[in-house]
Amino acid sequence: MTPSEKLKKVVEYYEGQDGFRYGLKIVSPFADEYKKLVLYGAEFVEVLPGNTEIIENDCSRHRLIVAHVNENAVFEYVETAKGETSAKCDIYVFLRGRGAKAKISGRYDISGGVLDLYHKVYHEAPNTVSEIITRGVLRGGAHVIYRSDIVMEKGLTGLSGIQDGKFLTLSKEAKVDAIPSLNIASNAVNCSHSLSITNITPEDLFYAGTRGLGEKEAGELLVSGFLNI
Repeated sequence: MTPSEKLKKVVEYYEGQDGFRYGLKIVSPFADEYKKLVLYGAEFVEVLPGNTEIIENDCSRHRLIVAHVNENAVFEYVETAKGETSAKCDIYVFLRGRGAKAKISGRYDISGGVLDLYHKVYHEAPNTVSEIITRGVLRGGAHVIYRSDIVMEKGLTGLSGIQDGKFLTLSKEAKVDAIPSLNIASNAVNCSHSLSITNITPEDLFYAGTRGLGEKEAGELLVSGFLNI
């Protein structure tokens, strides 16, 4: 499949029923807005052989990014959000050449709004490596819809992939809908995923208090450590 055909396939995904409906009960609140963005096409990134490309995104607006990573190239995508914010940010990474690597890292500390996030990596060549590492802290009425997916095609060897998502909710109103996925068609791979949604317990605060910290200071220290990737 050529790059233009892959881009067309991504765009067509948002024209179908599954483009904004995730499972039976989760629906993106941004369908109408995002369809308008898709009409203008995705942001396209081509990482040439042996090169390194880094993209940063503060989730201040809707974005659709497609990256092609060639032989022995490295692509890094750093996604952050802070305060009250609402956006849908989707990224698709195609590891097209032998030895290509991709690292997606997300760090969110939000107090309100809705974030709809999708991180997807396709392994299309041998000896390719991917990491999707996410940390999110939700306060107030913040809501995160988080999806991640690693696809490894049949017949490839030397593939490695990691998904690691952790979310910390600091209020009863905060909500996380997390949907990690692995699509593995080959046996000669090393791939893992983990997901956790937790909160700060009285025991956590008590332990920090034994070091002379007040409750507020202890809570912020725990949050800072949680967000450290």
